[in-house]
Amino acid sequence: MRHLALIDNSAAHRSTRSESLVWAIGRASEGSEGSKGQTWYADVEIPRSHWLCHPVPDVVPVTLLAEAFRQAGLAICVAGLGMGQSVHFVVSTMTVQVETTSLHFPRFGALEERLEVTFADIGFRKGVPHILNVDYVLPGLASGHVDARILTDRDYRVLRRNALPLDDEIREPATELIDVVERDGDHLTARLGVNESDPFFFDHPVDHLPGMLLFHSAARIHENEYGVQPRFLTIEFPAFGEFRVETNVQAHFTGAGLNATFLQNGRTIATAVTGTRPVGE
Repeated sequence: MRHLALIDNSAAHRSTRSESLVWAIGRASEGSEGSKGQTWYADVEIPRSHWLCHPVPDVVPVTLLAEAFRQAGLAICVAGLGMGQSVHFVVSTMTVQVETTSLHFPRFGALEERLEVTFADIGFRKGVPHILNVDYVLPGLASGHVDARILTDRDYRVLRRNALPLDDEIREPATELIDVVERDGDHLTARLGVNESDPFFFDHPVDHLPGMLLFHSAARIHENEYGVQPRFLTIEFPAFGEFRVETNVQAHFTGAGLNATFLQNGRTIATAVTGTRPVGE
């Protein structure tokens, strides 16, 4: 395997090294049209000691797989393709699929793998990359896909000009991520508990509910219902979730997964679909 270049944790927009899951990146192929078609490698390390792995650090949390994919795509854009630290990687859709029955940690140490990241398609605006379609493969273990927008800091600030950023005050932490309000047959209604002191979801200043928090919430509802993590999870973000606004979840269980909708004041901020098996199995 070729040697990859080490990256700083800030390339993945993480303020602490302990929350960085991607350590190095390197180009595998040039592609045929600019960045389009390029394949990169990213060295991924998911520690068994991460709090999402508790109480039993055996199976790799699907949320950490998704976060590794997100960090790898962003780090390659920032440090590999030279888009700069100030770009905003706004995910529209994310899919994660686990190929094995369950992805276990090694007996000792972290899960260390080389991730393949391919920029399947790139849309440009005024000659600058704006829309990205990215495929991810951990050979024999997992795969994924992300559709995202790349926004300059100026464009992002215009888009989010009315947003309230997370300030220095930490509200009382929620006791439950999923606070079930009602269960009627295959339907579940719940409130989302947001713990602003959480060091993973709130590692750095943000002005919206992290998409990974909503991804994790869908995975948790699936696990609570079926007793195992989902092997397939896809989530779409039609709108930003705002801070300190009540977030409700409506979930319908299908027997093989769930369909979930996240709402704020009747507005859909995310929809998720999970499965107990990968698509096509």
